Amino acid sequence: MLREKLAKLLLVAGALAAISAVDVMAAGWTTNASGEQVYVQDSGSVVTNSWIKANSNGQVIWYYATQDGTLRRDGWQTVNGYKYYFDGNGVMQTGWIDDYKYYCDPNYGAAATGWKYIAIPDEMSYYYSDNSHYTTGSYAWFYFNPGNAQKYYADGENIAVKTINGVKYGFDENGVMQLGWAKVTDASPEIAGYMYFAEKTGNGFKEGQQVAGTWYTVVGPMSSSSSGTYDDSLATGDVEYFYFKNNGYVAAGTSGSYLVQSINSKKYLFNEKGNPVYGMQKGSAEGETESYYYYCGSKKTECSAKTGKFTMTEADGDRITFYAQSNGRGYTGVKDGYLYYNGKLQCADSDCKYMVCNVNGKDYVISTSGSVQKSKTSLKDADGNKVSTNSDGTLKENISGNFETLTPTSPDIDEID
Repeated sequence: MLREKLAKLLLVAGALAAISAVDVMAAGWTTNASGEQVYVQDSGSVVTNSWIKANSNGQVIWYYATQDGTLRRDGWQTVNGYKYYFDGNGVMQTGWIDDYKYYCDPNYGAAATGWKYIAIPDEMSYYYSDNSHYTTGSYAWFYFNPGNAQKYYADGENIAVKTINGVKYGFDENGVMQLGWAKVTDASPEIAGYMYFAEKTGNGFKEGQQVAGTWYTVVGPMSSSSSGTYDDSLATGDVEYFYFKNNGYVAAGTSGSYLVQSINSKKYLFNEKGNPVYGMQKGSAEGETESYYYYCGSKKTECSAKTGKFTMTEADGDRITFYAQSNGRGYTGVKDGYLYYNGKLQCADSDCKYMVCNVNGKDYVISTSGSVQKSKTSLKDADGNKVSTNSDGTLKENISGNFETLTPTSPDIDEID
């Protein structure tokens, strides 16, 4: 009898021991000897070097257990070559991270790299309230640096230009890839600080690519100070020709002196709105301190600077002869026996017959046709005054009386709307 009771007691003790072992070995969270949270499998072993899938309020969440079973926590961690972001409890985070500088894939959690087409966060939507390309709920392209997973973005209101695989793109302070006009830097005139980014793929450009080294027809940018409207000092509001230089900036001059831009071996002049001008104009190339006269044809569609000798009609209706050098500049000095000043032929008044005209510090004697009178021993004007001239046509001696003096005149500048 005693032996039977002892056997029953041993069976009960064994059963209790078995129940206790199941509780210890059941899968779930526990703490290790150091007080760190770990996850135990059904077998009783601690999960290591592996992802742990869990459920929180009906949503799937993920943890990552390290080599000793402790969890990755508190910021960025690299797992199998990919960057992940974990909160203080070790939960892997998804979506926008760290003040919207990073983006973790909603499905896999890894930090995004390269181009990603993502919805603009509601917190940024106010920024695009007047933007024709983006509105609340719009998707946009972002680019995340493959090296550190941080998005490209501008540090301030002006656009940052970044080169990606040899192509330049613009990004605003939120990291949104730009389409259309964008202000890159402060400049005078204002439009000289703008660039244009292709609104769609075509004409040799990818969507978002910086337009550079080419002509482009488009409506000018809206005023940066009055969104949604056109400022007359910045753009006309009409479709215009623009030339984007190799660095991507708009070719633009000032109201006092237009910019002279060389394009395919021809010269063009651009006003303060970045539009090419025609007619008789005054301008200077980048780096030049002096302005020169150019004749850029009689209409907008044929506005390259003309060269050589030709006749033209001035703004006041007078017909004049103009001589432009090979670079388009109006010539000053004697050319083929005639005297020019800023390209305009200088002619003595018809009632004088001959006059003295000072150009480049020299007194030239010229006729009513503008021809320079060279090596004359006794030249008489309409009033009977006599002079002699040198071999270059400059005044040598007043023999009797004095010739009338002609002040050299420049061509009239055309006012173009």
